[in-house]
Amino acid sequence: MKFNILQQDPFRILSSTKFVVENLQYIEINEDSFDLISKKITERLQQGLDTYKIGFGTAKNYEEDLQLIFLEDVINFCFWSEKDKPLWRVKSPEGEIPSGGWFSLVNCFKRAIKNKKAILNPEYLIALTLPEVREIFKGINGVDIPLVEKRLENLREVGKVLKNKFFSKFVNLLNAADYDAIKIVKSVYESFSSFKDIAHLNGKDIFFLKRAQILAQDLSYLTQKYKNRRINNLHLLTAFADYKLPQMLRKCDVIKYKDNLAKKVDSYVLIPAGSREEIEIRSVTVWCIELIRQKLEKYTAADIDNALWLISQNQTNVKPYHRTYTIFY
Repeated sequence: MKFNILQQDPFRILSSTKFVVENLQYIEINEDSFDLISKKITERLQQGLDTYKIGFGTAKNYEEDLQLIFLEDVINFCFWSEKDKPLWRVKSPEGEIPSGGWFSLVNCFKRAIKNKKAILNPEYLIALTLPEVREIFKGINGVDIPLVEKRLENLREVGKVLKNKFFSKFVNLLNAADYDAIKIVKSVYESFSSFKDIAHLNGKDIFFLKRAQILAQDLSYLTQKYKNRRINNLHLLTAFADYKLPQMLRKCDVIKYKDNLAKKVDSYVLIPAGSREEIEIRSVTVWCIELIRQKLEKYTAADIDNALWLISQNQTNVKPYHRTYTIFY
C-alpha cells in the first residue's frame, strides 16, 4: 500500500506518521474497505454539521466565543471510564443529561457562566483550586471528570500565558496569526505546553497535534455566526487522532488489530501513552483519513474526521475503543 503525501505537510504529521504506518507491528490496513467508508462519510457530510448543537458560537460576542472555544479545547481530552465504572456526565442548565464527552464539557462551561463564574477570565483561571475545578466540572452521581488534576494544570497554565503573552485575550493570538490555521496551530503549541502533542519512537519525533489542530477547525465554525471571520488554510490540517476515529475505522474493517492488541482493547486493558501500540493506532488513524481525503477531493481531512466522529455518536454493537490516559486527546 502506498502512503503518498500529496499536499503540504507543515507540521510533519504526515511524514512522521508515514514512518510508523510503513512499519506496523500491531495493526493491518485493509485497502478494500475504503470505498464503503468513503460512501458513508460522504452521505454524512451531505447532511451538514449542526455546529450550534455541537456547542460553537454560544457566547455573547466574537471575542468571548473565541475565548470559550479555546478554553474548551484546552481540556478537550479523556472523557471515558474504565471497565464497569460509571461514565462522567453532567446535567445541562436546561436539565438534560447528555451522553458525556464533549457535550458534557460544553454544558459545564454553560453552567459555569450561568452561575456567574468568571471562567473566561485568565485571572480567575490562574487562581483556580482543585475543589473549584471539581465543582465546575461536577458530574451526576458524584463522578469526577477524568484527569481532573491535569485539567486544573492546563487551565492555570493557559491563564498565565494568556495574561502575560496575549493581553488576556485569545483573539490577540488569532490576530497575530493572521487568521491562518497553520500559524494558529504553530502559535498554540509553541505557547501552551499542554498542546504540544508529539510522541517519540525509535529516536524519531512523531507529530500529532490533535488539540491544536482541532482548535483551529473549531474556530472556523464561527464563520456561520460571524460571516466576515474566516480561518484560512484549513485544508492543510490532518485528522485529529483520538479514540473514536480508530474505533469507527475498525468497525468498518478499514483497520484490523492483530490478536494481542485486539485482546487488550476489547478487554479494556489500558494502552500506555507513548507506547508503540498507541502510536500505531494514532498514526494509522491519520493516514486512513488522509487516504480517504485523497479519494474525496472535495473535502478536507478535518471534514472527514468530523463526519466520522458524528457517525460514531450513534453506533450500537461496536467494539470498544482503546483506553489511554493522556491530555492530548
